[in-house]
Amino acid sequence: MAEGRHDVGDRRARFEAYWKENQRLIYTLTAIWFVVSFAHPPFAKALNNVTILTGFPLGYWLSSQFSITVFVILIFVYAIRMNRVIDPKYGFHDEEE
Repeated sequence: MAEGRHDVGDRRARFEAYWKENQRLIYTLTAIWFVVSFAHPPFAKALNNVTILTGFPLGYWLSSQFSITVFVILIFVYAIRMNRVIDPKYGFHDEEE
């Protein structure tokens, strides 16, 4: 009987550590998202004086292309980190057949 309680306590501790690490990853990626989204608008007017590629103003490019690209990269970083590092570390990964 005591063995079952120990297993439940161990599972709960593992689950809590898993979510703590998951939340840390989410907070880090959200901070990166926030900086990419809101750091350049105050400087947009000055950034628009610089043109890149085919003549696009840099401020426009940062808000329209760069931000979206970073968002997609953040999604992949989260998925890869969870599947390859965090899930296996705490034993919450799918078994390969």
